[in-house]
Amino acid sequence: MKSLFTTILSVLLLSVTLLATAQTSTNTNGLIYNGTSTKFGVMITDVMHFKVALETAELMNLKKNGYIFEIVMVGKLAKEIAENKELKADIEKSEAVGAKLVVCEYALDLFKVDKSKIDKRIEITKNAWLYMFELKDKGYNTLDIQS
Repeated sequence: MKSLFTTILSVLLLSVTLLATAQTSTNTNGLIYNGTSTKFGVMITDVMHFKVALETAELMNLKKNGYIFEIVMVGKLAKEIAENKELKADIEKSEAVGAKLVVCEYALDLFKVDKSKIDKRIEITKNAWLYMFELKDKGYNTLDIQS
């Protein structure tokens, strides 16, 4: 009987400990992330999804909660990020909220983008797909969002 009580007590204590260590982030809009991951990577192909990814990063309070959030840009977005001056504010926003921006060199070459036009705050990776595989290997939660 005493052994059963000790086992039940141990299970309860372990459950409480696990619940207490789970990540929970709340923002001013009342949205809550209840997951345990702290590293996130999204691959984005267009401006609309880029803006939504930035908004999500902002809502997650990355710096406050110690999250890592990477936005990997491919396809038409690779060209837009270099040539669309209106996206400069979004690049600044990503820096302010703590989201890392990465652009695919293969996509830049495909769209004949002058790499010197890429903002210096944006990392260039040879191949976005391989980069995403590496993020997954490093324990990131990853999404591929295509238009």
